Amino acid sequence: TAEYYQTLFNEEVNYNTDIVKLDDTSETWQNQYAEQLLDDTAVVNVTYANTISEQLNDTMGSLNVVVVVLIVSAALLAFVVLYNLSNINVSERIRELSTIKVLGFYPNEVTMYVYRENIFLTLLGILFGYVLGYFLHIFVINTVELDQMMISRTIHLNSYVYSALLTLLFSSVVMMAMHWKLKSID
Repeated sequence: TAEYYQTLFNEEVNYNTDIVKLDDTSETWQNQYAEQLLDDTAVVNVTYANTISEQLNDTMGSLNVVVVVLIVSAALLAFVVLYNLSNINVSERIRELSTIKVLGFYPNEVTMYVYRENIFLTLLGILFGYVLGYFLHIFVINTVELDQMMISRTIHLNSYVYSALLTLLFSSVVMMAMHWKLKSID
């Protein structure tokens, strides 16, 4: 209130903004009205809510492109990292896996012997990713947000589900590739 402002700052309130609700929102009428207002030297700027809404949609469209690039980059990085880690794991344990095969384990049993570790590490990575992703989301939203608009900080449940499914998909593709390598162990 004006009284509370005066108690805080010890000066009179000087209003410098008027909010007007228009009945006619056609673009030509808005342009004419803005020109009339700007002819007055006391008016510095005229902004329409629908213009801000369009700017927000443009910004969100640009942000969607960035999100797609991040998802594709993360997918490629996940595949490369998971493949290399699995490859190193198998290469370092080649004698152990050969011994298991000599003892009579079938190829699928040998594969599951290695996969159990990968499945556990994938699930652990998903859980850590949820926590780290939450804080990364807060950082990105605070960085992208403008003074004129506030972006929702809500993360929907389907975002968590999709991220987990994508991670499981990448891990499964790597595990299928490793299965052929494990079958070829003599």
